Amino acid sequence: MKRVVFAGDRLFRKFPNRQYFADRLQEIGAACEFADDVDEAGLQEMAATAAALVVIDRRVSRELLQGMKNVELIMTLSVGYDCVDVAAASELGIPVSNCPTYCVDEVATHALTLLHAVARKLHQVLPQTETGTWYIDYAKPIFSFQGKTLGIIGLGRIGRAFARKALPMGVTIAAYDPYVDDDVFEMLGVTRVIDLEELLPQCDYLSIHAPLTAETFHMIDARRLALMKDGAYLINTARGAIIHEADLLEALQAGRIAAAALDVLEKEPPAPEHPLLHQPRALITPHMAWYSEESYLKNQQLGMQELTRVLSGRRPQYIVNPQVLKSHNQ
Repeated sequence: MKRVVFAGDRLFRKFPNRQYFADRLQEIGAACEFADDVDEAGLQEMAATAAALVVIDRRVSRELLQGMKNVELIMTLSVGYDCVDVAAASELGIPVSNCPTYCVDEVATHALTLLHAVARKLHQVLPQTETGTWYIDYAKPIFSFQGKTLGIIGLGRIGRAFARKALPMGVTIAAYDPYVDDDVFEMLGVTRVIDLEELLPQCDYLSIHAPLTAETFHMIDARRLALMKDGAYLINTARGAIIHEADLLEALQAGRIAAAALDVLEKEPPAPEHPLLHQPRALITPHMAWYSEESYLKNQQLGMQELTRVLSGRRPQYIVNPQVLKSHNQ
């Protein structure tokens, strides 16, 4: 019987009811095991003979992959797959799949909500309203969206959905994504900017929708924050480590960045004393952009469809390293 190992604290927090996974695997004659409170050595032992490993935000290292002798799939039940050493998996001929479509609308909507919230200074207004303050002099200035420039980093599924939602606001949208063809920009009515450092000075608002990779790690650092317009707003619903948090904190304290709205941080959950949680120019939500009742169910369903598909001998639908399939077919 094929075994599937599930691992990662966030996976178990996100899906406390594990029976769905067990029932779906039973339909194809496979069994699931849950790696609760297991260290790296323990996970290596559990995964050594597993047919698949399913994770959310649990590191899948080269060493772990090398020890998996029967593996058919590494599956992340998330859009991001930065926790997996994809290069090592590709070298070893191991397919890696993610779950890229389950929350596209939710994340795009949350990013737009954060944009409206910080631009309208709700993070400052609501605490004042709770104390009975009814005049808004403390919140001035607040500007119209009309005629402003919204920058987007990353025009994948979520970035495109965000652009479509934002366009009716009356903003001009410019975007940076070196991996997307020109016709995508034209279809969306978005201006293509080839160099990120040309985009940053244009933006009144900047929203990040890129994956976390070696290229994007700490992409937004002190040097690039300094290139942004004074008083610009920064939104991140992608991955926390794309932003250098200490540099952002300094820019917020200095007032060079008017406000940052972040759904993700580099380390999650953050320590209660994390300075961005207590920065008045920051609005932080707890990595919730993905969530709706519908996306919660869709996440499970799409993930298990992919898993059972591969374990039944079929081609994965959402493979992130398709070159391994070409090598298998040669």
